[in-house]
Amino acid sequence: MRIAGLDVASNTGWCIAEGQSFETGLFRNKPKSKSEAERNHNFRRWLWTFLKIKEIEFVAIEDRIKGEMTRVEVDRFGNKTRKSVSNDHAKATAAYLNGCAQEVCYSLSIPFVLVPVQTWRAAFNGDLKPGKDENQKEVTRRVCEMMKIDVKSKDAADAAGIAFWAQIHTKTERLQGSAGPLFEGEAA
Repeated sequence: MRIAGLDVASNTGWCIAEGQSFETGLFRNKPKSKSEAERNHNFRRWLWTFLKIKEIEFVAIEDRIKGEMTRVEVDRFGNKTRKSVSNDHAKATAAYLNGCAQEVCYSLSIPFVLVPVQTWRAAFNGDLKPGKDENQKEVTRRVCEMMKIDVKSKDAADAAGIAFWAQIHTKTERLQGSAGPLFEGEAA
């Protein structure tokens, strides 16, 4: 089964997983869009073409972060503090593009699922924690290196983690699915 993992944002990381094979990349809206409408159109057009040409059968999309975003800041003495990040424009962009991705999958009749970041990271990164001066995206990139998945960006690494989770998810669903036609209808 050809599965696509998407880390949807202004720069969208993507990964196609099939068996042990992982192909990754990054969609960048270049040249910079002149308006939000143009950016959205470019993304929708790219994704529609990508899914069709690559013959994707299932898509896992990272669910957008609904809560507050934070980042770690380090002062000149090396002290770390967690700061709240309020970027309503970035959140709105991510939410809209996430909706576009769902709409494109729906229009192509490709099954899709939204997966929270904590869920796919637990499956892909396991118990690995960020080291000094490292964040979760860098941990994911390290896991990709260990698995010999070629990634050119942190967003593509995240997409690989999402696709990996989707492979596990689809296998589990198939195992837990219905017993099949032998046990359906009047014969059951």
